[in-house]
Amino acid sequence: YMSEKHTCAALVIHCIDFRLQKFIQGFLAGEFPEGFDRIAIAGGIKDLFKEGVKRDYILSQIAISLKLHEPSVLVFLQHEDCGAYGGSANFASAKQEQEFHASELSKAAELLLALYPQIQSVKKYLAKLTGEIAGF
Repeated sequence: YMSEKHTCAALVIHCIDFRLQKFIQGFLAGEFPEGFDRIAIAGGIKDLFKEGVKRDYILSQIAISLKLHEPSVLVFLQHEDCGAYGGSANFASAKQEQEFHASELSKAAELLLALYPQIQSVKKYLAKLTGEIAGF
């Protein structure tokens, strides 16, 4: 039985793609050595923008994390060549793909900061298949 409150610094939302998990884990362990909550779902933030079961699921998981562990930082980590978006082939160039994800990340941050005012900051990242993870 645990009566002591346990909190974490961050809640992370990222894609399930196996190609990036080793890089993502290493990066997040370095950023949040005391631990973090994680929501891994195909497409990462993709389904936040349309009503439905997937959006409801993501929002329910966010609410649970906020209630139980009180993270103050929300972390979005998207990646290149994401199959949920049709992969890199769905974009005219790597630059267009990066700009698209930057826009999606900004929209997601705006949406969730409005829904959950207790979130103090949002960190937005894009991972490359090489393992490079860059912030926006």
